[in-house]
Amino acid sequence: MLAILTAQGDVSLVLPISLLLGGLLLIAAEFFLPTIILGFLGAIVSFTGIYLSAEAGGGVCLLFVVAFVVLFILEFVAFRRLLPQTGVGRSLTNVSSNEGAAVPSPAALAPFIGKTGVATTVLAPSGTIEVEGRLVEATTLDGFVERGVAVTIVEAAAGRVTVRRLR
Repeated sequence: MLAILTAQGDVSLVLPISLLLGGLLLIAAEFFLPTIILGFLGAIVSFTGIYLSAEAGGGVCLLFVVAFVVLFILEFVAFRRLLPQTGVGRSLTNVSSNEGAAVPSPAALAPFIGKTGVATTVLAPSGTIEVEGRLVEATTLDGFVERGVAVTIVEAAAGRVTVRRLR
């Protein structure tokens, strides 16, 4: 095997520990430089360190496996939870919202589904409605709706809602 012996004849764990930690550093680099290559290489290097630790015995190998799993989980939690709160993390993540966008997302208009509004323009078949004090672009399924007629919102899409005349 690839045993590295000390002067006393014991197995040295310097190389396995170095490989384990080096692999975890490569996996950590994956969070900053998202490529599959760094994470894959980090896993190979860490597993090589674990494999070499088996020369010192099964208990040592098990300790390396547990250390790898615990450190990997801690690394994942640190980068997913703590990193976005730092200056570096904020520069790496997109924290923009759709609030005030020229075209509201369907999720922004979804709360209006089932609500009643009033056509502020003629819907032939599209126009503008007012719902809860907000003007929203709308398309009617009824073909034509006069201004001032009450409508019910049945669907939300990007930037507009679909309505039916209230009966």
